[in-house]
Amino acid sequence: MEYDNFLHYSRRLQMADALGDVYVNLSALKTAKSRFLFTRSLLSKHQMLTRTLHIQMDYDCPALSANFRQKGNDFFRAKKYVKAVDLYTRCLMGSEPTTECHALALGNRSAAHFHLGHFELCIKDARWAMVTNYPSKLAYKLYERAGNAECMLGLAQRAKDSFTECLKRLDEVDMSAENKRKFRETIEIAITKCDERLEDRKRTKKVPPIEELVGGRNETIPALSAFVELKMTEDMGRGVFATHDINPGDVVAIDEPYICGPISQHTEVCHYNGCLKLDVALFPCPKCFLVYYCNKDCMDKADKDGHYLECPIMDFIKSTPGIPRMNELVMKWFLKDYLKMGLKNYCSAVDNFYQSKIDPKTRGFDENGQYKSDNFLTAYSLDSTEDKLSIDVLFFFNCIAVDLLHYLTLNGFQIPKCDIGTVGASFVHILTVLDMNCRKFNFCAPKIAFQKEIKFTLTIAMTLYPTICLFNHSCDPNVKRSGELSDRVRVMKATQPIPKGTQLFCSYGIIFQGHPKDSRQELLKNRFKFDCYCQPCIKDWSTSQYIPNRLSTLNILNPSMASTVQLECKKFLEFSKSVNPEDYHQHLKYLYSFIKLLFTNVKRPFELYEECLEMIGDAHIMSTNEIISICESPY
Repeated sequence: MEYDNFLHYSRRLQMADALGDVYVNLSALKTAKSRFLFTRSLLSKHQMLTRTLHIQMDYDCPALSANFRQKGNDFFRAKKYVKAVDLYTRCLMGSEPTTECHALALGNRSAAHFHLGHFELCIKDARWAMVTNYPSKLAYKLYERAGNAECMLGLAQRAKDSFTECLKRLDEVDMSAENKRKFRETIEIAITKCDERLEDRKRTKKVPPIEELVGGRNETIPALSAFVELKMTEDMGRGVFATHDINPGDVVAIDEPYICGPISQHTEVCHYNGCLKLDVALFPCPKCFLVYYCNKDCMDKADKDGHYLECPIMDFIKSTPGIPRMNELVMKWFLKDYLKMGLKNYCSAVDNFYQSKIDPKTRGFDENGQYKSDNFLTAYSLDSTEDKLSIDVLFFFNCIAVDLLHYLTLNGFQIPKCDIGTVGASFVHILTVLDMNCRKFNFCAPKIAFQKEIKFTLTIAMTLYPTICLFNHSCDPNVKRSGELSDRVRVMKATQPIPKGTQLFCSYGIIFQGHPKDSRQELLKNRFKFDCYCQPCIKDWSTSQYIPNRLSTLNILNPSMASTVQLECKKFLEFSKSVNPEDYHQHLKYLYSFIKLLFTNVKRPFELYEECLEMIGDAHIMSTNEIISICESPY
């Protein structure tokens, strides 16, 4: 099972000899609201709901914590930095986060980390100390140290900002005029070096192109190209189809996530839904210390979106069974729309969704006939697994929703009794929408690369793109993500020729080269609840090791072009051996022309076609974020 602690609720009921007919009773209920209320009543009856949000923290006495810090200082002065870090950590574990002792220990530990060469940890501790009770007259030291650490990581702009703030803090410093003058000169020299580094980077930096949708914006689906339309099919439901011939490289979608969040607490990604900037040692929320932001502006915006309501219960949300990051997104989604719409309008929208008979083709369109990615019902109406879940998973999701809503109300959030079922049912539905679509389109979520060739990547955020979700799956996609890997705004480009009337497909992470047909069909059926009818599945295309690599009468579609195709294939083989992957983007025009030639004249699968297709996909992807380049030489 893919969910954390899947048996958490059922096991406890079984131990209480109360599981019995739970699944039978739940399956007999016809509405989402009644299922949620049944589950809520069940967990309450058996005292499975948290009674208080108060977490008893046993802190050592202040004198003992201060003693740990002083001993850490002794080791620091003796240059025994590892032991110093250990003692500062013991001080932090035993002191109140709001005390000056705690703040000073953070600042001291950041200094020890700097001397150990742990520059990211140094910045993290310094940033943490900045938002705690750190003495203002000493704050300049934190900014100086953060700037030096950022220099060592090659983060010129970040270092310049830290040094600039350090100079502002000098007015509060108890230092002789002469020493202050010398210190200021040193910091100003550091800022000048940062400026020089930034100028060098401007001359060499690979700048992402300004992308525009081919044909302009679609009239009814603004995030899609005007050269496509939404149509219904018998085997796949609705899908995106070309109304004009679309060429490789054409931009067919530019979408922003409706809701998003970092996929791991260890990934340095801004938690604000409208940012997701990848950065080093972000600012923690000064209250919960469980979410991070790249600056105070994003922190304030996140608060307006509802973090102040989830902040006191973040620790409980993170420990709820299931997929913790998805549970966090459920709460973030609800609070964002509650604050935007008000509870009455939110519940009305949810109730109308369940009661109205929606045309499958226009599901998610607003009253003006527009399908917009920033609209609540557009996201809420996305395909979900709610009516396809096994009864044990459905019960599990309802239990998670009960817990999440219980934490919120326990913290003082007021929900009228008549609306509890509606809000709870919406939590379950949001879970199912995220469960299907965040997994389905994980391929286009923000990532970071670990090689220049961008062969190995790590997903850094969980994102829900309502418009990109309109693309159906193919094991041979003709549309792929493009542009900056870590960008929250996702650009989708054609990678193959797409003739007028043809459907545009992306991949849900399963392609024919890597999986035989039976394996693909099983994966798609189990994970996404559908049978695949793409060409590789219908015609049972060979996997990579069995794909033909030579031209013959069997795979030439147009005999009159045989000699031309043969010649161009030889040229491509020479090209592929002579060009490095990081330079593919400089040869896109050639790659487009070659794949168009093969598309018209060669039967697939064909090794050179698949190789060219992979090159185009790699060339469309960029990785320019500063944090990816921390291997640059320090200065």
